[in-house]
Amino acid sequence: MNNISLQQIQYFKIAMKCSSFSQAAKLAYTTQSTISKNIAALEKIMGEPLFTRQKKGIMPTQRAILLDLELTEIYDKIDLLLNNTRQSKQERVSIGFCQSIDFSSSIPEFFSLFRRENYIPTAVIKLQCCENSDVVNGVLDGSIDLGFILSDTNISNPNIKLHTITSTEPQIFFSVNSPLNKSGLTINDFANYPIVTTKYLIEKNDYRMINLLPFTPKGIEIVKSYDDIPIYLATGLYVTLLRPYVNLANNKNIMSYKLPDSYHYKQGITMIWFSHNKNKYLKRILSILYKANT
Repeated sequence: MNNISLQQIQYFKIAMKCSSFSQAAKLAYTTQSTISKNIAALEKIMGEPLFTRQKKGIMPTQRAILLDLELTEIYDKIDLLLNNTRQSKQERVSIGFCQSIDFSSSIPEFFSLFRRENYIPTAVIKLQCCENSDVVNGVLDGSIDLGFILSDTNISNPNIKLHTITSTEPQIFFSVNSPLNKSGLTINDFANYPIVTTKYLIEKNDYRMINLLPFTPKGIEIVKSYDDIPIYLATGLYVTLLRPYVNLANNKNIMSYKLPDSYHYKQGITMIWFSHNKNKYLKRILSILYKANT
């Protein structure tokens, strides 16, 4: 048994399921002569025939049936080995993006180009949605190959490469049921409405977003997450100022108002990657993204 090769075991396993060596050859993606030679070599090792050759095909002998049972555990180990080998050949590409970004609409050309041009057909793509800081940390520790974050995130690490995907001004969002949904709306109309925003935004930005508004809001209502904001806006009593390309922008029950040109605080989306990342497909992915945004 020690002299039996992996190839012989594989061909024997397939032959046991077939009525002829030619049929086994098709399943093994090889030739009939290759199957015959390997089975003959295996029979020589075993010291007796494993198949009776007939005009209409092959028939396993009693020894072949017993050998098939003996090799059951080995079959499983071989399958596991081969599957792990195949998986190791498939490059895994992890893409992380900030949960405040509506990824599918913010970078609309990415997936269409990705599918159409088939740049990395053997890669397994894994998408992760998390906080900005988690995306940055993931890029640094290698768990994320390519990240998409909000452009106002301060990154000072020299090992992280950055490329701005888009840059624009934040917008004010309000409910379609709000009295603000009228013609001739001006920026001053928003002053009579309280701003609803997240605790994270207030704590991390020191009221920066609010202070930079070209008007003074009636008040500030702080909620736990972005998911709570649409609930408040639905009453028609609140407005919110958000970064561009947040999930809220696709809500059909919510309208947006573009701030005047004098509002120069630009924001947007930046893609980041670790400068020493050795993933061989990362460069191809970057070429897709650059192409999509030129």
